[in-house]
Amino acid sequence: MRVAFLNPMFGTDFTKSARWFARSRGRVQRHPDYFCIAAGVVEAAGHEIFFLDAQAKNMPTPAALEKLKTFKPDMVVYQASTPSIDADIESARLCKEGLGGLHVMIGPHVTAEPEDTLNRADGAVDAVAIAEYDYTLRDLANGVPLRDCQGIAWMDGGAFVRNADRPYIENLDELAFPAWKHIDIYDYHDFGKLFPFLTLISGRGCRAKCTFCQLPQVMNGHQYRVRSVENVVDEIEYDIKLFPNLKEIMFEDDTLTMRSSQDRLVELCEAMIRRKVGISWSANARVDVNDLEVLKLMKRSGCRWLCVGFEFGDQQVLNNVKKGATIAQMHRFAQNAAKAGIRVHGCFMFGGPGETEETAQKTLDLSKRLPIDTAQFTAVVAYPGTAYYNWAKQNGYLKQTAWRDWVDENFEQRSTQELPGLTVEQINAFIDRGLRDFYLRPSQMWRMLRNIQNVPDLRAKLHGVKSFVSYFRNKERAFTGFVGNN
Repeated sequence: MRVAFLNPMFGTDFTKSARWFARSRGRVQRHPDYFCIAAGVVEAAGHEIFFLDAQAKNMPTPAALEKLKTFKPDMVVYQASTPSIDADIESARLCKEGLGGLHVMIGPHVTAEPEDTLNRADGAVDAVAIAEYDYTLRDLANGVPLRDCQGIAWMDGGAFVRNADRPYIENLDELAFPAWKHIDIYDYHDFGKLFPFLTLISGRGCRAKCTFCQLPQVMNGHQYRVRSVENVVDEIEYDIKLFPNLKEIMFEDDTLTMRSSQDRLVELCEAMIRRKVGISWSANARVDVNDLEVLKLMKRSGCRWLCVGFEFGDQQVLNNVKKGATIAQMHRFAQNAAKAGIRVHGCFMFGGPGETEETAQKTLDLSKRLPIDTAQFTAVVAYPGTAYYNWAKQNGYLKQTAWRDWVDENFEQRSTQELPGLTVEQINAFIDRGLRDFYLRPSQMWRMLRNIQNVPDLRAKLHGVKSFVSYFRNKERAFTGFVGNN
């Protein structure tokens, strides 16, 4: 079978592959790693594939459709997200009318809202794949009928049907490497990463129970299923061979460094040293990886940068979202990471249960006290399928009436809920204030300049500066337009 994988464009620079579905304030574009792994699985099964990340290229669907027509697929798979779902459906409708064949949609949103998705699609989509979709898509490509395929939902006439769930994949080493040869790695930017970079998923699922995090709750579960260390290093070596100009690998596991998994982390670092992979790497991390010797080993193996979810500066709010971390751990981690020579990007949020102006201010204060290199500030977003979404909906805090409202008119993230102690306007104001207060400090500017080590690092920082200016310029235009209309 000929299978096309399409990530349709929604808005300029929008991203569907990050944890927040939005046009990021840092203008980050993340690789469609899970989508590419599934494409690799289908290709390894003997099918011919065509992969087009139209979103990364800011390519409208009519132009993407012309490329698909040349390929003549028998099946088209679409990546979707919460804010873009209606636009994704319309892309599928246009493609189905122009191509025929089987049309399937994947992602966290359609997993959490399969019946709503299919009703909205009204025939534009034949099925949605639930949760992990690698083997589901392979089965469909192999000719398994919809009614017999595990892990999908579909419409039988006018009736919604959800087939038996597909079990989680236990042996992740059996999966193909991502079909990276079908993408252009220069389409993906992130001010925190050396350019060009690739992402790598060494394990799926997360034992943590953070109420706002969608991937474990909706897609991959709360068991951390890992690939063997040798298989992971094999992929790194494969990536380097495929892209000789590659500068960095980013581990996109929900958390590679969780304390209960640190024996494997040590083994992975030792394997990278032993096999002399010789490439910089970065990762998502939790603050419980605060053992100085482990951090030093990570540094020796090539670790340059960690993306860390500090989230909130108030312990009660942290407890309310079941973060499983303490403020004291945050300080110890940041100090030890600095001693080990590893840069830290801090992730901070506003809008947790019990959040007030006072607790939000604590988060701002914490971001400036920690010895970290860069930071991002976001609202907690209530995505379908999460405990946080259910809490906000049950309490009447959600104010959006359409999925499109999960982002603003510029496709940028905004708060999805009005809390008793903090309004939407206050949350959005804290986000902008956090960015300004953190980055416009002379000491922070000097820290970032001092840390530039090479040309790829300089390129990443220049992209960050450009994105920062672009974001606030758009905010200023929006404010001017608002004033002019009143």
